[in-house]
Amino acid sequence: MATDPSQAMGGAEATLKALDYIEDEALNIQYSIWGNRPMKATRQLKKLSKEADFLETQILGLYRALSSLERSLEEMAEEGSEDYRDAWDLTMLGLQFLREGNWGAASDAVEKAVASLGPEGLERSMSTLGRHLNELGELSDIEQIAQTLVKQGRRSLEKEDFISAATSFEKAITALGPVAVSEAASPFLVNRLFMSVGTTWPEGRDFGLMVVTLENMGENDISPMRLAPPVPFGWAASPKMCEIPEIPPGGFIEIGIEIRPSGSFPQTSLLGTSLNIVTGYMADYGEVKVQVRLENRTPKLMEGLIVDPWLPDGIESVRLPLVENLGPGSVIHVPVEVINVNRAVGIGS
Repeated sequence: MATDPSQAMGGAEATLKALDYIEDEALNIQYSIWGNRPMKATRQLKKLSKEADFLETQILGLYRALSSLERSLEEMAEEGSEDYRDAWDLTMLGLQFLREGNWGAASDAVEKAVASLGPEGLERSMSTLGRHLNELGELSDIEQIAQTLVKQGRRSLEKEDFISAATSFEKAITALGPVAVSEAASPFLVNRLFMSVGTTWPEGRDFGLMVVTLENMGENDISPMRLAPPVPFGWAASPKMCEIPEIPPGGFIEIGIEIRPSGSFPQTSLLGTSLNIVTGYMADYGEVKVQVRLENRTPKLMEGLIVDPWLPDGIESVRLPLVENLGPGSVIHVPVEVINVNRAVGIGS
């Protein structure tokens, strides 16, 4: 069974021990390869991958927790409070440790920052987090868990159990990050990115697989976000909401989402099995270009196809393109003329 080499220690010591562990395992894999023992090397690599994935998850959780604390404390400061200086200093220190790769010390900073809030500060922090979660509307699975943790934390505070309340709050912000404590602008308005949406239909299955890709084409990080899968009316997606982590410049992420119709009908009636549609969105700080790729997968001519793709909030189509004829096996790329409604209103006013 894989074990976490940093569980029993904290601070800088944890960082060094974890790094040493990974380096030693990497050398062992190299020795196995040199010794012509590929099966052993494969087993060692799988084990090391689990360790690396676990540590990566821990680091991402620390980043989410510290970013959430930073934004939450900023909001409280805007209310005129001066009671969170210690928590703020510890949060800034934790972010610095994280940038330096010292995640053991960063973890200690998170715990100390939450503890320094005290009962009153913790109550206000959980109220802020709970309010933002309520404002999000439909919640993802992770957000629902966080909401439950916040409720548990508030009940613990009512019982004057500060330690349990602090633990619940820390778990909630570690899962959520900054997304729940700030109303983010549409990523299509504040980034340069390319997104594509397509669907495949696994043979013999009663669902489609929507594949969403996102590539950061700009020079700044794309902030973490939550994405409601762009499913047609009458269809359900699993998961209902997707949590997308921060994407660095040049970074790329691909997400697979199961989609099902609300009713049951035979596989042969699924449009995607005969007409493959992939939509691409190139966003450049509010300027969005949309293009749809259509592929006729049948031996018959298709006629009178109206292209009506999903569009992000604030973007509307000027007119819907009409494809009069699409021959057997043919592929066509159709541009969709769109307009940024908010920008258009601003220009005209």
